[in-house]
Amino acid sequence: MSALSDFFTQLGQDAQLMQAYQQDPEAVMRTHGLSDEEIAAVMSGDMGKLKSLSGEGDYQSYLVISHGNGE
Repeated sequence: MSALSDFFTQLGQDAQLMQAYQQDPEAVMRTHGLSDEEIAAVMSGDMGKLKSLSGEGDYQSYLVISHGNGE
């Protein structure tokens, strides 16, 4: 499983992590070791890139979790 898939699995299981992610998604992803490329894909919602980065077999629809845009 990729780091990206591992992170989102953990995010789905940890309410405190989800709360922190909702407040500052980029900082939380950096803290958990995601690459700049992975963070950019999540922030942009680029499903093709997310699928590629997470590995074809590991790809799950839960990978994109709304981070909001402050509006």
